[in-house]
Amino acid sequence: MAALEPFLVLAEAVSEGRISPSEFSFVCLPSYKGCGGPYPSAEQYQAATDLFYVAHDCDSSGIGMPDLLNDDQVRQKAADIARRMRTLLR
Repeated sequence: MAALEPFLVLAEAVSEGRISPSEFSFVCLPSYKGCGGPYPSAEQYQAATDLFYVAHDCDSSGIGMPDLLNDDQVRQKAADIARRMRTLLR
């Protein structure tokens, strides 16, 4: 079963400035893609997927597009998702 906790750690780290948005993207994208099994709930799956898209949109260079989100937007969106994740894990 997939766990939401590692994604919460990533979301909090980037939102608090402990890692850069590019480091966040570098870790989050393959972690999400490699995460096996279903999530405990549809809401947890959606939160992890939303975080994946934030990571994707802050590092679009791999698909030949400019980044869709700047660093401040990444931090804010990650903070919002982290709050949601914390609520889901209670």
